[in-house]
Amino acid sequence: MVLSPALFTTQRQRLAGILTHELSHAHVRGWMSELAYMRLPNWFKEGLAVMVADGGGAENIGEAQARTAMRRGDRIRIASAGALFADSLLGFIAIRFEQPPEVPDTPLRFEMAYRQAGMFVAYLRDANPESFVRMMDAILDGRPFAEAVTAGYGTDLQVLWLRFLQAQEDPSR
Repeated sequence: MVLSPALFTTQRQRLAGILTHELSHAHVRGWMSELAYMRLPNWFKEGLAVMVADGGGAENIGEAQARTAMRRGDRIRIASAGALFADSLLGFIAIRFEQPPEVPDTPLRFEMAYRQAGMFVAYLRDANPESFVRMMDAILDGRPFAEAVTAGYGTDLQVLWLRFLQAQEDPSR
C-alpha cells in the first residue's frame, strides 16, 4: 500500500479516512486468495472500504449529493462479479455507471461512484445485519459473490439494489 505524500501535508485531514479505507482492502485480501479478491465486484470492494472508513475515499461527495444523482438516473452499475482486468483504468479501479456520465471521469466522478457504492454496502449492513454477516462469511470462505449474496439474504443482488434505490427515494424507510 502506498499513500500519496499529500496526505501527510496539504491533505492531512483525509489521512485517517484514506488509511482506514486502504487497510480495509488489505484486511479483506488477507482472508482470501488474490484471485477470489479480484473476482469481487469493484463496487463492493470500494463500497465496503468507504463504509468501514466512514466515507474515506469519497469525502468530497456527500450522501445527499449521491442520492440526488441516483434519483436522476446517474448511478453506478451493480454487477455480481468483477472483471479481472476490464475494470482497471489508468491505475484506478473503475466502478462503472449505468449511463455514460454527463461529466467526464474526474476525481469527483470516482468519488461519486465510491460514495454510492459505500451507501449501498451500508444499506445492506444496516437493513439486515445478520444477513450481512452471513454474506461476508460466505465471501471470506471464497464463495462467488452472487452465491454469497444469496446465502446471506435469500435473494439476488438486483432485488437488493432495487430495494436500496427505493429507499433513496424515501430515506425515511
